[in-house]
Amino acid sequence: MLPIDPLTAGTLLVMAVTSTPFCQMPEPAKISVIPKTHKVKIDTSQTLKQIQSEVVNTINPYGFDSMTHTNGYMRGGISWKTKVDLDNKYSPRTGGYCIWYKSVDIELEIDPTIVIGKEVAKDRCMYKAVLKHEMRHVNADKIIVNKFAKSMGQKVFDGLKERGFIVGPIPADNVQAVATRMQETISQFLELEHKKMDIERAELQQSIDSLEEYTSVQAKCPNYRPPDYMRK
Repeated sequence: MLPIDPLTAGTLLVMAVTSTPFCQMPEPAKISVIPKTHKVKIDTSQTLKQIQSEVVNTINPYGFDSMTHTNGYMRGGISWKTKVDLDNKYSPRTGGYCIWYKSVDIELEIDPTIVIGKEVAKDRCMYKAVLKHEMRHVNADKIIVNKFAKSMGQKVFDGLKERGFIVGPIPADNVQAVATRMQETISQFLELEHKKMDIERAELQQSIDSLEEYTSVQAKCPNYRPPDYMRK
């Protein structure tokens, strides 16, 4: 099992940027990026016929004239959520408000399930071979999560440093609009990184489902035979 990188599980303290002498942040904003993974679940309740209808995102490496079937697959992707806390203070000298980022919490989460055909699970050799292959897909997701937990935190830091961690003084009528924009900006940073993550994840997962890998899995269990209805 590939562990979640502990370096990405801490909190990054970001140095405050002051926009005017009238607006001072009481403490640096906290940007926290937490990668999480749930325990891998194994599902052997479905027959091989049933799992053929499931959509597998990787490309079949076999030729167009080859009859193939899926022995198992990994279900579950990478999800993310974020929480942005802002704070504000009225400035009597200017008659306006100062708004700043208090904290940005980002979670990247993996909740994988490995589905293996019921008939495959009954064959000890093939079950182990398929499970080992699917665990490579799980570990690939952990690699991606560790990498992008770091890049997302850096993206937020760089973006806020460029724009300033604090805004003001601004009139009371503009406070809500500015606060909304500050929150939406964080989502825009992360959505761009998430798109990059999806592309890199797809490429890494595809590299695992190579013809050489499939051939190797089959070669480990030369005595395994799928049920007759799958060979028609």
